[in-house]
Amino acid sequence: MSGSGENSGEHLVEDSSLDFPEPPEKPLDSDCCGTGCVPCVFDIYDEEMAKWRLECDRIKSGKSILEDLPSGSFEQVLSTSEFQGFELESITRVTDDSCIYRFKIPGNRKLGIKVGQHLIMRGKFDGRRITRQYTPISPVDGRGFFDILIKVYLNGKMSQNIKIWQVGDMIEWRGPFGKFSYSPNQYRRIGMLAAGTGIAPMLQVIQDIVTNEDDETFIQLVYSSRTYDDILMKDTLDECKAYWNFSVLYVLSQESKAGQSKVKYRDHMSYGRIDQELVSREMPQPSRDVHVLICGTKSFDKDMIKYLKAAGYTSDMYYKF
Repeated sequence: MSGSGENSGEHLVEDSSLDFPEPPEKPLDSDCCGTGCVPCVFDIYDEEMAKWRLECDRIKSGKSILEDLPSGSFEQVLSTSEFQGFELESITRVTDDSCIYRFKIPGNRKLGIKVGQHLIMRGKFDGRRITRQYTPISPVDGRGFFDILIKVYLNGKMSQNIKIWQVGDMIEWRGPFGKFSYSPNQYRRIGMLAAGTGIAPMLQVIQDIVTNEDDETFIQLVYSSRTYDDILMKDTLDECKAYWNFSVLYVLSQESKAGQSKVKYRDHMSYGRIDQELVSREMPQPSRDVHVLICGTKSFDKDMIKYLKAAGYTSDMYYKF
């Protein structure tokens, strides 16, 4: 990760008669989780600053955008270096604060990502460009669209931008990114520890495995939510339970067992927080043919890694998205 801490670069724009774009907003130190994400928020900022400088230079030189586009650019669905606009096709609410946003892929083409990879979305807050990372929850081989699960936070910078999205809007994405790689039957068992929207990359992996009849990997998911109503993508997860090689334990951190009339038959439930005892009980025994995937908040990820290490896992036996 970079974290270079460069100034915003506004002083580079000297001619007030030209219409220059606003420079990207520098992330706060607290925006970096410090765990080696690729790309880091500071890497993204450095790249955006470099692109901003190039765009300012282009405007000063009088060149058109078409002159600077590489050959074949219009044929690409995604690019790791350039943002592409995708039309917002539909918005489906799944909880009070979370929605699935479907984006149209022109020409009924595939998005071109691998299992576990994520995209970077660019938006604006107070006139400044900001970016966030999201993992599509739609199948990687799907055509014509991709789905993104997003939780909208009351005071989140990007959330203020997302709140005003309307069907038909063009939203900028680039990618794919991510070091995670998977091939069928790479492991005998995969354990998953997820919280909140951290279910997104897990769902991508789950669907890829259970729909491949040649993949006999068994998946054990432990998924933490605040309440039963906060469980994201539950219908999809329950559908996956029809496959022999997938099981899920729903953990509710802010709801007690009493009065749980909404709990369905065959729901496997636990109440409270995910702790050392639960991780040791629910995750497979550590071995070279076992791997555990982790995705949640910074504190959740830190706790899960601590519990796994205490259970005998080494750093090459787990992966944090």
